[in-house]
Amino acid sequence: MILGVDIGGANIKVSALQTDNSLKLRSIKLHYPLWIEGIEGLSKAIKRAINLLSYDEIDYAALTMTAELSDVFKDKKDGVEKIVKAAMEALGNFKVITVKGSLLDPKDAIDCYMDVAAANWWAVGWFISQLREDGVVVDVGSTTTTITPVMRGEILSKGLNDVEKMSLGEIVYIGALRTPISSVTSMVPLNGGWCRVSSEYFANTGDVNLILGYITEEEYDIATPDKRGKSIEDCHNRLSRVVCGDGRMLTSLQTRLMAKFIYEKIVEKVFEGLTQVLSRFASQGCYLGTGFAAGLGDFIALDAIDRAGLEGIMLRDVIGRDNTIALTSTSLALYLAHKVGVDVEKWISLLR
Repeated sequence: MILGVDIGGANIKVSALQTDNSLKLRSIKLHYPLWIEGIEGLSKAIKRAINLLSYDEIDYAALTMTAELSDVFKDKKDGVEKIVKAAMEALGNFKVITVKGSLLDPKDAIDCYMDVAAANWWAVGWFISQLREDGVVVDVGSTTTTITPVMRGEILSKGLNDVEKMSLGEIVYIGALRTPISSVTSMVPLNGGWCRVSSEYFANTGDVNLILGYITEEEYDIATPDKRGKSIEDCHNRLSRVVCGDGRMLTSLQTRLMAKFIYEKIVEKVFEGLTQVLSRFASQGCYLGTGFAAGLGDFIALDAIDRAGLEGIMLRDVIGRDNTIALTSTSLALYLAHKVGVDVEKWISLLR
């Protein structure tokens, strides 16, 4: 069994590729808010995530991470070192992917910490390059959106760290669950006018997407802003507070319309990042005609891709919902299998 592990600040994603007879790929996402649970429990959480896949023997494993950005760490160097050491306790022997696709031993990864910090996009780019020679993948997770272009089978992301990628539109800090409403829009339509929103963490994009039916209560797997439930009524009450009201002051029709307006603003922010990335290629006379929508918020990605005038492909229709939610670990498992000599090309060719 070949394992890909992605350690994020909010979630651990694990994908297992079974190589006996035929290739079978399974993935899970385990919510583990590092800023709450702490680094001390990370090793056990990784083991718990792996156990959820019900596989006994690990032949090869590879790690990627974005959690080094968390402010529980002094800096990225501290974050990479502690995450790698926690993974060593859980996994033993494994490789760590770099922003250029190299696979390093844990000790070398700690020494070259900036090469492995937030390198998860590279494996995703590699996987997409195996599906299509030209295209762009828009991966909307619970917290962030990553946009990775591929042309002529090459990964052509320009940013090699979070700061560069944020500047280039390759990372948009918006997601399908955890983003506060005040970071999406400064006002919403209400009572025939415009009402400014509070900057308090009263509601998030998870509330918006659940009200609109884009996600289920099960997929809303984080703590809610008020630590209450995840029903439509609970989301209505939280969204009412965004304008400093409550569930008695506003009707469900009003908060649903607010949710629809906010949703369009979410898509707009992803669209902004996507068109910024596409504009770099347009300036060179190049056109990326296909957009792959991935992640928990793949519905957001698809709407942004449609706005950009690209052919939209839902990766959930290609590799399944769980595998596209965990696209980073999915891609890493496939890339590692490729590097150790497994014929993943034959399997991927069936997906095209």
